[in-house]
Amino acid sequence: MAASWVGITIAISLVVIAFCVLGVAVAALFSLREIRQISESLTLELEGLRRELAESLGVVKRLGQQGQDVLDLARGEISEIVRLTSGLREDVEQGARHAKRRLADFDAVLEVVQEEVEETAIDFGAALRSAREGSSMIGQLSRLVRPRRHGSA
Repeated sequence: MAASWVGITIAISLVVIAFCVLGVAVAALFSLREIRQISESLTLELEGLRRELAESLGVVKRLGQQGQDVLDLARGEISEIVRLTSGLREDVEQGARHAKRRLADFDAVLEVVQEEVEETAIDFGAALRSAREGSSMIGQLSRLVRPRRHGSA
């Protein structure tokens, strides 16, 4: 009978091993199911992140384009301001040169007028002196030419 208990022991061992293998298989199935659920949730999260990232990148791209547009506009305005100020500077410099020439001409005119006034004053003084001397000569001549009345009345 010694052989009969060995068969039963082997059978019981095989049943225990089968249950262990079945337990491992069930645990593996549960683990695979959980891994699949986690994988699906991660896939959904990644899809959401991709959508959000695509939207964010679109916003950043539009913002960059708007920034480039503003930069181009600012460059254009700065170029116009530089062109305008260059023109104004040239006009001011030309006006200053013109004003200097006019002032030099005016100074020359004033010098001529001053000389003329001085000469006229000298001529006037000479004429006045001549007129005074002439009137005294006329007075003397008239006294000589007029008959004198001698106290006979």
